Amino acid sequence: MKTNYAAILSFLLLMGLTYFSFYTHKPQSVSGPDTPLTEFSTARAMVYVDSLAQKPHAVGMPAHGEVQNYIVQTLEEMGLEVEVQSDFAYKPGWGALSRAENIIARIPGSVGEQTLLLMSHYDSAPHTASHGASDAGSGVAAVLESIRAFLAQDAPAKNNIIILFTDAEELGLNGASVFVNQHPWAKEVNLALNFEARGSGGPSNMIVETNGGNGGLIKAFAQANPSHPYANSLMYSVYKLLPNDTDSTVLRENGDIDGFFFAFIGDHFDYHTANDIASRLDRESLEHQGRYLTALLDYFKDANLNLKADQDYVYFNVPLLKMVYYPFSWITPMLILAWILFFVVLIYGLRKQQLRIMGVLRGFLPLLISLILAYGISWGWKAILALDPAQSDILQGFPYNGYELLAGFVAITLAVTFYVYKLFYRPNDAASLSFAPVFFWLLIATGVGVYLEGASFFVIPVYFALLAVFLILRSNKPNLFLLTLLCAPALFIVAHYIKEFPVGLGLKMLVAATALSVLLFGLLLPVMGYYSMKGRLATLFLLVSIGAFISAYAKSDFTEERRFPSSINYVHDLTSNKAFYATYNTHIDSWLAEILGENPKPASEIFDSPGSGKYGSRFSYAKETEIQFVAPSQVYTETDTVINGERNLRFTVFPQRNVGDMILLSPKETRFIKLNFNGQEVEAREGEEAPLADRNSDYLLSYRLSNREPLEVSLTIAEADSLRFTLLDFSYDLLENPDFGLTSRPANSMPMPFVNTDALITIQDIQF
Repeated sequence: MKTNYAAILSFLLLMGLTYFSFYTHKPQSVSGPDTPLTEFSTARAMVYVDSLAQKPHAVGMPAHGEVQNYIVQTLEEMGLEVEVQSDFAYKPGWGALSRAENIIARIPGSVGEQTLLLMSHYDSAPHTASHGASDAGSGVAAVLESIRAFLAQDAPAKNNIIILFTDAEELGLNGASVFVNQHPWAKEVNLALNFEARGSGGPSNMIVETNGGNGGLIKAFAQANPSHPYANSLMYSVYKLLPNDTDSTVLRENGDIDGFFFAFIGDHFDYHTANDIASRLDRESLEHQGRYLTALLDYFKDANLNLKADQDYVYFNVPLLKMVYYPFSWITPMLILAWILFFVVLIYGLRKQQLRIMGVLRGFLPLLISLILAYGISWGWKAILALDPAQSDILQGFPYNGYELLAGFVAITLAVTFYVYKLFYRPNDAASLSFAPVFFWLLIATGVGVYLEGASFFVIPVYFALLAVFLILRSNKPNLFLLTLLCAPALFIVAHYIKEFPVGLGLKMLVAATALSVLLFGLLLPVMGYYSMKGRLATLFLLVSIGAFISAYAKSDFTEERRFPSSINYVHDLTSNKAFYATYNTHIDSWLAEILGENPKPASEIFDSPGSGKYGSRFSYAKETEIQFVAPSQVYTETDTVINGERNLRFTVFPQRNVGDMILLSPKETRFIKLNFNGQEVEAREGEEAPLADRNSDYLLSYRLSNREPLEVSLTIAEADSLRFTLLDFSYDLLENPDFGLTSRPANSMPMPFVNTDALITIQDIQF
């Protein structure tokens, strides 16, 4: 066989290994309606999803009660006794207050000394018309179908099993808080499995929740042997560093309950939007959730659930082997060994006169040039936003054509990298070129070994790269097929991050994808260094990038399938007696232009609006308009007394229309000695001298109403202190209110997620 054919076959094998790696991340087929009743069926689970996701069902919406009744009825039809736990909860930090109504059932174990909790949340995201099919109808359906199949087996379990569907998760994890802090069964729980979604497709990631080491949990997960594990300790380490918010976090923090939670993040542009409907839910992602749950339920129903450990493990999934894991105590020895092997192989090549120092140093030039160009290519996303600013209003950061754009940018990065290495090509220089990227990966592995230990598995591809370089140095004609197989660990371990970082965190992380593409290319140099066809491959990837960008351009418009997120609100400031239309959009489409005009003024030039929404967002553009009567809430003082220099005040805010949310503000300088909302005491957080003493804004509370329940506030302040509040009422009926005469949204538009929109907002000052 001629060398060029061997190189072509080698390249095709590399592409095949890459495809195989992604292929194994989730099931590629789904279980149909004919699946035995004792097994999980995605087709049957989709029946649950279809029923759950008929309408938006956030807390306070009419369909919320319908979904609750459906779940209760479904569990009762399985023969389970169902309890609905109802109470208020207040989320510190978020300031989120709401009533939560949890749905709880229990299957007693034959021994019953330990308890497994299966959970998801059933409320959908507020404000956005989300039907909650993926988030988290998919989780509810996976639990319901798995419990149905388990009961059909009629096989007793040693451990108790609690089924918990939490409420008000989207508002502040309030249902989980009500359960873990108030329900007596919470004290029995040893392990929790939580099923979630942050998109409508893709493989489901497993993340661990524990206050101690993860060693026991990881071993048990591997022993449960799910068919398609997708998990790694890099994500676990990053997760522990971030202020993450899941129901599992509440169980861990408030109840010291260990757990796993599973969430898919693909098609992130559907997250918390009106596009979160059953037809857009990836059936393979639901199958993946079902595979996880059935495997873990089958294992943990009889296993020891005391999985607390002192030791953390590095872990990751690879095809065929599934889960690979080892203790953190191995990190340093593995790093030291890798550095030793690096210099051993280098010295071996120098002594055999297969390497020269200048040749090895020369190998750094193409790598550095490629990395610099990759960084420049990553700025292409900002260029796209400049040319098409409407894409910046997709607040998830990953647009509808994101996959095509990502493929285009990665392909052009590889095209440039192939071309750069073509310029530096010399026959038989694969070994010399390989030392530079291996050195870079050793630096990365060392850095994460110190600062992000969960990512320490990046040292493993280095071992295989060094082995490949050693074989090249040892033989003048190494087996190209063997060298290609030695590249498999690099592809299996690294390649999927090129996709996952931008999908999960937005295309602002494009630089991570382009840089990783170059660094992964470097690990493949023991093979690619032998390719004399680098110029042709550069052309091939250039053509791929052109095709990807053409495809991305074809999907850049907004249609009924790919809807533009828009926001509009009517704001009446009762203090100034002025009214405004206001939007959070940075791009004004034709529908918004009908209301705001073609060139609206920045909102900050017209009125000072307090931030609202999940991230305290402020309006971008506004236009003053005529005042329409919108009934503000009424405030009634219950008690106002002074005792021993302390003023004790209790007042109630009664909504005068169908208010969905209230936001309460008070100057951040106000010092509360005590503060209570609807019976929920606001505790001083660690380091605070008093409740909310260290606020960095005027924000106190966001209250989500159900059935127009009033807001009750009790507080104590120093007698001499002034007391003033600002109250914002939100009712989400602007577009339906005939007094305003606004046209309906066009079919290619939808409510913007993560902000309050389509609202009638009244702002009033309350002085005591």
